[in-house]
This record gives sequence, C-alpha cells and structure tokens, in this order.
Amino acid sequence: MRPRVSFLLLALALFALGGVLSLPRPKEEAAVRPTRVGALPEMGVVVAARDIEYCGYHTPCGPGSRTDTLFYVRVRGQEAKGVAIPRDLYSPLVGGKVNAAYGRGGAELLKRAVAEATGMVVERHLILTLESVARVVDAVGGVEVYLERPMRYTDRAAKLFIDFPAGRLHLNGEEAVKYMRFRHDALGDYARLDRIKEVLVQVLRKAQDPRTWPALALALREAWAQLDTDLTLEEVLGHLPAVQGLKVSLATLPTREGPGTFLYVDEGARARFLAAFFGETPPLAPPDVPVVLRGEEALLRWGQALLQREGVTPGLEEAEVERSAVYTQDPVAGAYYAELFHLPLLAPHRPLSGVVVELGKDLLQ
Repeated sequence: MRPRVSFLLLALALFALGGVLSLPRPKEEAAVRPTRVGALPEMGVVVAARDIEYCGYHTPCGPGSRTDTLFYVRVRGQEAKGVAIPRDLYSPLVGGKVNAAYGRGGAELLKRAVAEATGMVVERHLILTLESVARVVDAVGGVEVYLERPMRYTDRAAKLFIDFPAGRLHLNGEEAVKYMRFRHDALGDYARLDRIKEVLVQVLRKAQDPRTWPALALALREAWAQLDTDLTLEEVLGHLPAVQGLKVSLATLPTREGPGTFLYVDEGARARFLAAFFGETPPLAPPDVPVVLRGEEALLRWGQALLQREGVTPGLEEAEVERSAVYTQDPVAGAYYAELFHLPLLAPHRPLSGVVVELGKDLLQ
C-alpha cells in the first residue's frame, strides 16, 4: 500500500522537522519528543497562504494581508479532507470577499469566516507565505505540469511575469507559485484552485522521500519565522509519527455567481456535497458511474485487472501521466476508488463525467 498524507499534517510535520533539526531550542523544549501513536484527534484547521504586499510601484513590502489560497482541512482519525474556498467568495461576516478576513481581523476573523462559509467547526489556523511555499517546492526538486495551451500574464507593477509554453514543463519553486497564482482563463479562480490541488499532491508525494528531508529542513528553517499558527510545538511534534498513515482528499466548495465580482455559497449544493465528502466510510460496492483509466499501457493493464475483480469495466486512455490521483465531482464514487487504488482524491471544478483514475510514473518509483 502506498503511503498517503494530508496537506495540513505534512505542513505541520515539515515545519516541526525544520524547527527540530535546524533551530536552537531552549532546554525545556529539547525534552519534547513525538510520542503519539494511532489515530489523530478530530480537528478543523484553516490552512492559507498570504499574498505579497506592495508599498508602491515595483516595491514589495513582504507578506500581504490577503489570503488568496484558502483551505478548510478536517482531520479525523486516519483521514484528512480539505475543501478549497474561492478567494472571491462573499462573506457576510467580513462584509466583502473572504480573502480580506485575515487583513481586517486576523486569524480569528478568518476562522469565523471559514466556519460561516463551510458550516464546519474551525479550531485552529496555519498561515503560510508564497515565499515559504516556493522554498518547499524547491526543496522537493520542483514539480511537473502539463499545459494544453500557453499560459501568459504580465503585471509590471507587481513584477509578475508568467510566460509558460504549452506542453509538459518542470517548474521550480518560483515558477510553481506563478503557475498557482494564474487565474486569467475561462474558469478563473476555480481553475487556479485545481492547479493548487495538483501541485500540492506532487509536493506531498515527493516529501515522503527521506532524501528530500535535509533540503526541506533548510527551507523550513528559513521560513519558520513567517509562520502564523495557534498550534504549539508540542502539538506539531505529537502529530509526526502518524503522518504517513493518513489519506488525503481535496475538493472545492460549491458556489454560485452573483452581483459584481462576488461568488456566493450555493447552500443546497454545499449541504449535499459536504455531507457526502465528509461521510464516514466509502461504499462497500462499486458506485454505478463510468470509470476511465488514464496512463501508460502497463499501468492500464494493472488497473484494468484490479477493476475487473470488482466487476467494473473501465474505459482506457493511453497517455503520459506524471502524478497519480482519482478525479471526480462525485464524492461517494471518489471515496470508493481512492480507497481501492490507495490514491489521493481530487474533486476539480471543471466539468467531469464519472470517475477518472490517472496512473502515473510515480507508481513505478
């Protein structure tokens, strides 16, 4: 069985690793050691990344007050599920877009706004910066992406220049941040959130390799001071032993368009989706939905044989796939096939019929 990890707990583990290995510790902290075993306690955490603040033309001032990347992550037992929240979502509590909550009222207002949007309990927060995200991507050796068309955007005032050709690309940390910030296509912020989820899955997989840990420790030492969290070092260390036993699922909060540039929570769709997404267990039998396997020939044969034992006849699409995951907008079917293949579950916003299981080269490593 391939290990699976959550964004939240990997982030906690890596920051703790960087602190333990690379920072001077007081004597009272030196005695703290990870001791937790078994299932983790249930906890809801806001995980966000801050944008860059500019004092003037071409003058960055450091981390900004807006949280343009925002996830609600629920940890329960050996499972962690994350819901991406669009930055343009209207928050009645904030009186504007949800990404302004952190700047107007700090982490406490942000947690209340996320609880308002999701209807879920939010206990803790973990706020990163774009610079720290880039360092972590570099530490794991970058990520691979595939673009169906060129990605171009220029913001001279912010010194943001995005110019990626179509095709398969290897991106370093700075480039990956640009890739995740881009939102100037037909699906706007929804597509941006899908790109973020895909990059996160790759970073999580690469970070499981112990060979990346020295570089991660160095990167996290540099980023440690920028972390804003109400999680204590003792809590972070206590999570370390259980990280590799977790399963990860990532989706996007259902929304609808409204007046101006705002998005609004789709109350009916939210209730139905989150009830299924945060459901207790996957179904025991294969859901009655079409399934497509995508990957190289040898992996397709393996996946086909696995599904046939479950009484499922999949469609087959031969293609080069770098990262393995289950893609679907059906959380019940997604839970079943993610459990069957031991793969992350990603629920993209883009239209998708049935379930697509991508079997990539990472399965062969």
